[in-house]
Amino acid sequence: MNTDYLKGFLFTSLGVLILSFDALLIRLIDVESFSLLFWRGLLMSLMVALWCRYKHPGKPLFNLDWASTRSSLLFCASSILFVTALYHTSVANVLVIISAQPLFAAIIARVFIGERSAPITWIAIAISMFGIGWVMKDSWSSPNLKGDLMALVCGTMLAAKFVNDRSVKHRDMTPALITSGLLISVISLFGASPLALSGTDWGWMLLLCVIIIPIAFVLITIGPTRISAAEVGMLMLLETACGPLLVWLFLDEAPSLAALQGGGLVITTLLLHGYIQWRRSIRKETM
Repeated sequence: MNTDYLKGFLFTSLGVLILSFDALLIRLIDVESFSLLFWRGLLMSLMVALWCRYKHPGKPLFNLDWASTRSSLLFCASSILFVTALYHTSVANVLVIISAQPLFAAIIARVFIGERSAPITWIAIAISMFGIGWVMKDSWSSPNLKGDLMALVCGTMLAAKFVNDRSVKHRDMTPALITSGLLISVISLFGASPLALSGTDWGWMLLLCVIIIPIAFVLITIGPTRISAAEVGMLMLLETACGPLLVWLFLDEAPSLAALQGGGLVITTLLLHGYIQWRRSIRKETM
């Protein structure tokens, strides 16, 4: 297998596994969404800036070109929507719905950077969208609908960020996360009470924003430059599987039957897709 591809696969997979703790820690922090977002953005920006200064000491921390600006804005929007959605619906619903990224990534990549997806990818996406619809079927007449729709838009924004970053794969787009973090913090400040945290909330917040988020998204930002946008979306399913399980184990927030059924369909379908694509890549390299 191509070494560059393998690096992209491993970086993205590790980043997503680390990110699986995100929803659990958000649930553990007893504070309203904008206060959490303020610290999430500010601390993430600080940690990524330190990483960039260490990794590339001579390069600027801020870039104002269109690719960097788009990446920053898309990540900012997806982060705010993700955290807010978790306050309006279940963790399982949010993560399963966001797993619709492969559809949006494949469409956006096809339209904007001319990246074609194999027919098997479109079949997998169609089946997955049925699974997403099944997860949302009980939300149309419940308060959860707002959170579910936020999660759907979040998935779109994140998919667009992956495609944008891949379109300039010769560049390291990690510094765009610095701008994203600052934007999240500034926007959230208008509705936040940053000093409302108390006791163990500070510990969970530091773990989330100083370790989990920066490491995860640095890896997830590097990975998509080496593999296709649709494959990034597939790998994000690791969070769909692990995130609700962690919340279930530690906080006893059991997923609904529809979330288990729809999520199972999505994960199974896309894992099979990944296996088929992997086997095809092996055959091509041996020919």
